[in-house]
Amino acid sequence: MKAPRFWRIADAADLAWRRWEDEYVFHHALANDTHRLSEPAGSVLTQLLRDGEVESAALADACGLDAQDLEAILRALVKIDFLTWR
Repeated sequence: MKAPRFWRIADAADLAWRRWEDEYVFHHALANDTHRLSEPAGSVLTQLLRDGEVESAALADACGLDAQDLEAILRALVKIDFLTWR
């Protein structure tokens, strides 16, 4: 059995965001990059911004995602330096 991962916003990710209907726009100040994200990805980020560090299963439940969809979102957000885990 895999040990649970706890996800959080990356230390260097100074994020500003806005939501319009079913999409989110996040700006990473340090990288000066703006990303348009789907509703599920935006939901994951806003949940972590609100709650701090969250375990994978609890994050999936809070965002209404199955484990496979959450994993794909988390990998994508790590790739753009928005998230980290322990």
